[in-house]
Amino acid sequence: MKLNGKYRLRKVGDTYIVVKLGGGTAVNFSQLITVNDTGAFIFKQLENGTTMDELVAAIMGEYEIDEAGAREAAETYITKLVDLGIAER
Repeated sequence: MKLNGKYRLRKVGDTYIVVKLGGGTAVNFSQLITVNDTGAFIFKQLENGTTMDELVAAIMGEYEIDEAGAREAAETYITKLVDLGIAER
């Protein structure tokens, strides 16, 4: 699992957003994606190069969820990131 280096997680107020970095000074708001706290947690783990097994363990520890639920959450989120071009498998 590898994140596309063109995206960064930022916190604006109480909201987490994933922003596409690029040249120029104009902001393209169609390339801002809001994520909840769980999404931000997973994104931060992936920024650190976490493997799937490490990610599942981190989710289990953070949210007191069983392994099957943690793996499902990770897979669902990663699939969305891949579909959006933010990550690669």
